[in-house]
Amino acid sequence: MIGRRFRLAHILFANGKVVEVATFRRRPDPVDPNAPEILMTSDNTFGTAREDALRRDFTINGLFYDIADFSVIDYVGGLEDLEAGLVRTIGDPQIRFREDPVRMMRAVEFASRLGFAITPDSYEAILECRKEIVKSAPPRVTEELLQSLKGGHALPTFLLLREVGLLDVLMPELADVLREIDPDHPHGTGHLFWALLDVVDAERRRGRAFDDAVLFALFFLPIARAHVREAARGADPDPGFLSTLLEDIVSPIALRMSLPHAVSQRIKQALALAGRFSHRPDARVATRRLVFREAFPAALDIFELGAMATGVGEEHAAQWRAFSSRAEKSRESLEMEARAERDAAPPPPRRRRRGGRGRGKRPV
Repeated sequence: MIGRRFRLAHILFANGKVVEVATFRRRPDPVDPNAPEILMTSDNTFGTAREDALRRDFTINGLFYDIADFSVIDYVGGLEDLEAGLVRTIGDPQIRFREDPVRMMRAVEFASRLGFAITPDSYEAILECRKEIVKSAPPRVTEELLQSLKGGHALPTFLLLREVGLLDVLMPELADVLREIDPDHPHGTGHLFWALLDVVDAERRRGRAFDDAVLFALFFLPIARAHVREAARGADPDPGFLSTLLEDIVSPIALRMSLPHAVSQRIKQALALAGRFSHRPDARVATRRLVFREAFPAALDIFELGAMATGVGEEHAAQWRAFSSRAEKSRESLEMEARAERDAAPPPPRRRRRGGRGRGKRPV
């Protein structure tokens, strides 16, 4: 048995497969639409299949499959909405979104991933309830954002998040930057952020995986670039300007998103390192050391995504990938040689213990 909010059972099979099983649940108490606060904090009351379906978020997500006769059981009209391509809440959308504001993000994600339309009443309810999203647990919100980045449909999802105003509430710093025209956008209008999401989607559909720090860094990159451009208009910045800037930008937002400390640190290090790849790798010791820094893989992914989005720097990205591959092979060879030398070396002579006769004798 696992779970704090929901009591779930993990059924473990001998082959390592795990099936998660939950009981049917119902709303614990009748919901009063006139109550000032209806945020759902407890949802762990046993119920029937129909009660369980009625408490779910969307009709297309309230369908049951009966393994006894291979039939689909539909208590909420989900099959009709599935065929019509509609994302519709079960019940009053204002109540459902206020019960659990993350449902607004899920509506956007379903519509973007499936190419469905959000019903007018649900769409209007998102516009009116969008500020409720701050009441949700940050880890849940962050997980939804990450799943959108990983799912191969990040661009339509974040465009719709901006359209309904959720992006302004979730990440106002990013939303402010995206209102400006980006001079580095490949088409001269809009913002490079959208081109980056388009590239990430294409790469994910090809099966390429990215570290979480790389995906989250896409949120911080536009903000950092805007500050760097602003600083470039004035006096020359201090040598430590970028590190200080990234600390000021990333740390508060990462804390608000409940990002793990290791991830936020890797984001800052990778963003600081990514600018180093705008030139060809050379034979200097400092260049070779760069390859073995912990944030190097994430930094190179960020640089390569930017190069693919703009069409500038792709050759350098390929050269750095080849250089890092050679450096890694060289290090592996050196480590193998060192191990071989250690194994071939004769063992050191054993030191004889000193001591008087008769003292410290051990029983046989």
